[in-house]
Order: sequence, then structure tokens, then C-alpha cells
Amino acid sequence: MQTLLTVQSLTYAQKGQKLLDRQWIKSSLRRTPERYAARGCSYGLLVRGDGAEARRILEGYGIKVLGAYPYPERGGE
Repeated sequence: MQTLLTVQSLTYAQKGQKLLDRQWIKSSLRRTPERYAARGCSYGLLVRGDGAEARRILEGYGIKVLGAYPYPERGGE
């Protein structure tokens, strides 16, 4: 299962990816699809595994998660 966690900027997404990596949670940076972007351009982290745990970690370090969306699995991802 994959979850897209949206954040307000590329900088926060990059910081979040580093935090999750230190917790052994795999993620990749994604530009937020228009249908999920609440305020224009935003970025997200595509998290493999427990999206709720990843969100808790990010918010525990002060990275506000704007939204969490199920993300379909595709071959090769």
C-alpha cells in the first residue's frame, strides 16, 4: 500500500524524506497532482507502508501534513 502525504513546499518534502529515511520508512518525492493540491503548487511524499506512522513522524518534527491520500501501486514503483 502507498500513501501520498502532501506538504506545503519542496523544502519540507525533502526534509521529510530525510526524517523518514532515518526511521527506515521508504518514500519518494512527488509533485502533488492537481486534484489533491489544496493551495496551488505543493509537493508530497509517496510513502510505502504505514502512511499514518509516517504522518505521525513528520508532524512530530514540525512538518505539517496538508493531506493524506491513497496512491495506486503501479508496476515498477
